[in-house]
Amino acid sequence: MDTVGYVVGEVRTDEFTFVTNREIAPPRLEYIVVQVQAPTRQIDVLAQVTSLSVSSRLLDNSLGYAEVEAILNRLKSSPPIVQGKAKILGYLDANAVRFPRHAATPGASVAMAPDDLLRKFFSGIESGIEIGTLINRPKVAVQLNPNGLRRHLAVIAQTGAGKSYTVGVILEKLLQLGGTVVVFDPNSDYVLMRRDPKRNATSFASHVEVYRLPTTQAGRIPDEEIGGSKKFTMQFSKLEVDELCQMTGIAPTSTNIRKAIQTVWDKLQGSDYTPRQFREELEEMANGADAMAPGASAGMSRGPRPLSPAIGNEAEFDRAFRERIADKANVEFEDFGKPLEHETRENNTKAPKETKLPSLDAISGAQKALKYIELLERVDIWGFTDVPMKELLRPMTLSVIDVAGVDQWISEFIVAKVLNETWGIAVNEGLPRPVFFVLEEAHNFVPGGQGMQSHSAAIIKRIASEGRKFGLFMVLITQRPYKVHADTLSQCNSQIIMRLTNPQDQQAIRLSSESISEGLLGDLPGLNIGEAVILGPLVRVPVMVKVGQRESQEGGNDIDVVAALERARSEVITDQREAKAKEEKQARGRSEWKEAV
Repeated sequence: MDTVGYVVGEVRTDEFTFVTNREIAPPRLEYIVVQVQAPTRQIDVLAQVTSLSVSSRLLDNSLGYAEVEAILNRLKSSPPIVQGKAKILGYLDANAVRFPRHAATPGASVAMAPDDLLRKFFSGIESGIEIGTLINRPKVAVQLNPNGLRRHLAVIAQTGAGKSYTVGVILEKLLQLGGTVVVFDPNSDYVLMRRDPKRNATSFASHVEVYRLPTTQAGRIPDEEIGGSKKFTMQFSKLEVDELCQMTGIAPTSTNIRKAIQTVWDKLQGSDYTPRQFREELEEMANGADAMAPGASAGMSRGPRPLSPAIGNEAEFDRAFRERIADKANVEFEDFGKPLEHETRENNTKAPKETKLPSLDAISGAQKALKYIELLERVDIWGFTDVPMKELLRPMTLSVIDVAGVDQWISEFIVAKVLNETWGIAVNEGLPRPVFFVLEEAHNFVPGGQGMQSHSAAIIKRIASEGRKFGLFMVLITQRPYKVHADTLSQCNSQIIMRLTNPQDQQAIRLSSESISEGLLGDLPGLNIGEAVILGPLVRVPVMVKVGQRESQEGGNDIDVVAALERARSEVITDQREAKAKEEKQARGRSEWKEAV
């Protein structure tokens, strides 16, 4: 090993200072080796250069301009003193990294760490996930330990730093190791993982499934471009009362509304009913008189009825509120009360169960519950097949649930539904294999701060705190860590942090991570696109990497603004030429007609 300096000054077990010169000085963040004398042997300890400084004994900062000029005119130069500071990372003992209990001796030589030693530290992991290379050593690969995912992972970076690309690299390797991965994708960042950048099939294309909701909204990336998708629907009749209330935001204190919904739910059990049928039953109950009339039968056929005067009362259900519902459900206000085109099953083979007559409280609650169920009726996610849990939990499968363009409250409910279903299977039946949930824009699904709510927050927090016992692991991705629930973020013991300049975000990381130092925090704003700091059980020691290439195409690329403007300009020029040619043709026609006359 070539010597690049010598230890000087006071030496500690966690850091030391060394002197070097300009010709051989190792750059900042470079890895070096120093020998430490233990009682029984000499140990080669790995360290990382944290800073470099250059000073002069002759030219200190107390001198003025004239004094410095006089010294330089007389001596021509002043020999520089180059000093570096290094942080101790540890030494290898078998396959584990240990921290030395003795300090190096002043005068000990400092050498560049050889590539072979670095590979032992950062590679050589059984079934490791190769994430990239060391920033300063492109020939030294860095592997992540899959067992580090047992304590959950947070991927944090500001927009455009490359976090979705980095997660794509990890998911490709995790899938090929046999992983079961479910990605909740609000930006269509992962829908292209069947194709490589040249539009050819990836080596794992047959193990990737893309699910999309049957909405009328066009996806950000067309189905033809991603290689097709499956419809992700939920069966309305499979929802529990609590799920209905949670989805519509009905508070636990709204006892009459919940009682009305529970009454209708009990009545319809045993049939595969639609939101429209549920709403019609509520209307029947809201009218009250028919339900309480002698001879009324629970099994009688019911058609749509007009809302009672109580429902039309402005204090209960004014036009402004209904217009807000119409806007949120993406329908015209005048469409309320019309049949839905996508409902094809009006009658079910099973007759509803007979139930006792509703109470007055339930009737009163039904009048108020109608506005909530009417909102659900206009959501385009219902079908006659339920969430495909068996498909999502298959081994060696990457399932991307694309919720791009979907209202946030619907996305939250989809996340909550899938996580709750999986939690129930894991707790009651047990999972035969680990399942990894990837949650993009995590700050929207498990927000922190007082008054911040999300339908999915409760189950995410539960899996973050207890999921590892049952084989459920989370990968949270966010550009706003300070907006993520603090306890949930702190449960992510492994972190991949990329370029981050916002002080609030840096403070959130400081509070949530035990592994990050002030030095690493200071490095975050200076990271380039595709560079990251990795901390926690994923790696033996904190490491800075250049993320490697992924096989699949990235869906989260920013648009090329210059190219887009060029296309727009070209379209305008083409339109102008066509318009001019049309005018000239029309002018020639008029001239020929006049000559003929």
